[in-house]
Amino acid sequence: MTGIPVHMQRAESVLREARHHLDAWIEVADARAPVSSRLPRLRHLLDHVQGALVLTHADLADRSAVAAWCRALEQPCFALNARIAPPAALTRWLEAQTGRPPLRLFIAGMPNVGKSTLVNRLIGSRSAAVGAKPGVTRAEQWIRRGDLALLDLPGILPRKPTLLAAAIGLVPEGEYDSDEAARTVLEALPGPAAQRYDVVVGGRDALEAVAEHQHLLSRGGSLDLQRAAQTVLQDLRQGRLRPAQLEWPSDGV
Repeated sequence: MTGIPVHMQRAESVLREARHHLDAWIEVADARAPVSSRLPRLRHLLDHVQGALVLTHADLADRSAVAAWCRALEQPCFALNARIAPPAALTRWLEAQTGRPPLRLFIAGMPNVGKSTLVNRLIGSRSAAVGAKPGVTRAEQWIRRGDLALLDLPGILPRKPTLLAAAIGLVPEGEYDSDEAARTVLEALPGPAAQRYDVVVGGRDALEAVAEHQHLLSRGGSLDLQRAAQTVLQDLRQGRLRPAQLEWPSDGV
């Protein structure tokens, strides 16, 4: 990483100022990588108010693994596809939080994890900007709907995001080694990789095998590993590698 963008640094600063005025908070993480897509500092900043975890992209992950993750966590956990309505259990959890209306709720997460999409689903409109690349939300905003007031901030990056976080699209392009990220994906998903690319992980270089299978060649006729890496990462992000469970409960919380 070359450094955390200014608008992300400001997001954490705004949160520090607003945290004592919040009634509850939700952290949004990716069900495919529930460790790499979380913000460890967040729980320390907001340990004085009720918090919950929402795991997005659950439809792309392994269902049994997602359920096991939620059982392992010491806080309310809800798994969903952020493009459909939030589950009734999440709605009931929000209604159960104490405090005079409006319920002042903070929704946090890494860039591109599905945070703004969840905000829009909760309030029933497109008040928060969404996009396919990290960093779409660039300024803080309070969004009000009835008895609910949401503080929407830009996504916050950890100091050292992992290759898995980069692989699922949570780290800006150019801030990580795409070849290594793709190799990490292939190693973590031997079944889907074998099915889609006929790759046997642990044999020859997996990325070379993908390039050969996909007929990805450079102008000189050699295997184009960069295009192979982008193919793997795009297939992962667009749901063509399933189930795409990159981290399991045994990996830790």
